[in-house]
Amino acid sequence: MIDPASTLSNILPTTVKQSLHRKYQSISANRKHKPPNQEFDRQDEAPNHILVILIDALRPDFIPEIPLNFTHAIAPAPWTFPSVTGLHTGLRPSDHGSVAHTHPDDEDYAMPAQTESYPHFPLDLEAAGYETYTGCAFATPFLALRGWYQTHRYYTDSPASSIISDYRSWRQDRNSTAAYLHLGDLHAPVSPPKEYVESHNVDTSLPELGHILQYKTNFDETNPDHTYYRKQKIRLHQAALAYVSDQLRSLVEDIQDDTFLIIAGDHGEALWEYQELDREITDSRPNYCFGHGGTPFDKIARVPLTVSSPFDTPMPSGGWASLRDVPATILESAINDRSCPGHSWYKEIPASRAVICEGTRYGVERKAVYQSDQKLIRSQNDDVTLTAKLDAAGENFIELPETDVDRLLNKLPSKWDNMDTSSEVSGTTKEQLEALGYR
Repeated sequence: MIDPASTLSNILPTTVKQSLHRKYQSISANRKHKPPNQEFDRQDEAPNHILVILIDALRPDFIPEIPLNFTHAIAPAPWTFPSVTGLHTGLRPSDHGSVAHTHPDDEDYAMPAQTESYPHFPLDLEAAGYETYTGCAFATPFLALRGWYQTHRYYTDSPASSIISDYRSWRQDRNSTAAYLHLGDLHAPVSPPKEYVESHNVDTSLPELGHILQYKTNFDETNPDHTYYRKQKIRLHQAALAYVSDQLRSLVEDIQDDTFLIIAGDHGEALWEYQELDREITDSRPNYCFGHGGTPFDKIARVPLTVSSPFDTPMPSGGWASLRDVPATILESAINDRSCPGHSWYKEIPASRAVICEGTRYGVERKAVYQSDQKLIRSQNDDVTLTAKLDAAGENFIELPETDVDRLLNKLPSKWDNMDTSSEVSGTTKEQLEALGYR
C-alpha cells in the first residue's frame, strides 16, 4: 500500500508531511483493527474506565509528583517496542518475538515485526463492552500496537498536554472505556516548556543537551566538563518530569473516582552509571550505559509503578513485579474467568519469583534476571556474566557464590535472538524514529 506522506515527501513542507503521515497511519490502524469474535462477562464491580499510562524513559529514581503511592516493577525489555508488547500480552520478548536487533556489523535500521502470538488485553476488554483507545507520542509504541485498539492517535513527539487533552475529549460522554497513553516527554529529544527549564536552573548553553549525542562512547567521570554536562542533563530530565507530573496531577484528580489507573515507565534511562562494565559487552551501541536499548542495568530495567482503583487497589506486594503482570491484573479487575500470562497483583507475589528483562535493541542480546536481592546480566554471545546485590537504590556489582550464579542462569529463557527478525517501516517513520535516537 502506498504511503501518501512518502509519495508527497519531495513537495510538501516537513510539518505538513508529518501531519499527513500521522493521520494516514492512524486511519490505517483503525481500519486494521479486528473486533473480538467472542464476548466476556464483566465483574460485578468492574471499573467504568480503565487507563494505562506509560512515561517513556522513566528512571527508577524519577518518581512523578502526583498524589499516588509508587513502587517499582521490572520492564520486560530495555526499549519501547518489546516492552510495550510484553505489557499488552503478558509474554516475554523471547516468547512474543518482538525483539529484533541491529547486528554489531550492520548499520541498517531494524524494527521488530508486530506480534500475533497472544491476544492482547484491549481486545479482551472490548469483548466485555469497553470502547478502546490509544494515544502514542511517537512512532515506536504505535508500531507495536497498531490495530489493537478501536481508535488510534499517532503523534510526532507531541507533549503530554496534547495527548492527555485528546484522551479527555475522546472519553467525554463515553460510559465504558479502556485506554493506553504513551507519553514521550522524557524520551530524546527532551524539550520541556521554557518555564520548567528555567525553574530547574538548566544550563541551556550546553550543546545537544536534550539529545543522545554528546559523550555517547567517551564519557569520562574524572573530567569536570563531562560531569557538569551529566548534572545538567539530569536537571533537564527532572524539568520534563515536573511538566509531566503537572499534566498527570489534574487528570488523576478528575478521573480517580471511576477509573482503574496504572502509571509506570516502559523502561528507564541510563546516564553513564556503569559505562566501564558495559564495555565488556560487544557493541553497546549507541552508548555505554547511556540512554536505553542497551545492557539492562537497573536504571534501565526497573521503573516506577502505581495503581489506583475505585475499589480494591492491587498494588504489587511481596516479590518482584513485572510490567508483564498488567494484563492479568486488569482482567481480574474487570472480567470474569479470564486469565492470561503474568501474575495478577491481587495476589501476593512469591518472594522467590524470578523476573526477566531481555532483548537489547543494539548489538548482541543481553538478558537480566532479578530474584530476591540478587541480579544477573548475561551476554551469551560474549560469554559475559555480571552479578549484583540489589537494594532500594539499585545494584551493587559483586561476585556471587557459584551456586547462586548457576541458579540465576537457569532462570533465564533458553531462547536467544538470532538478529534476523525485522520489518520495513516507511521513509517518514524512519526519519521520525532516527530523530528520536533510534538508528
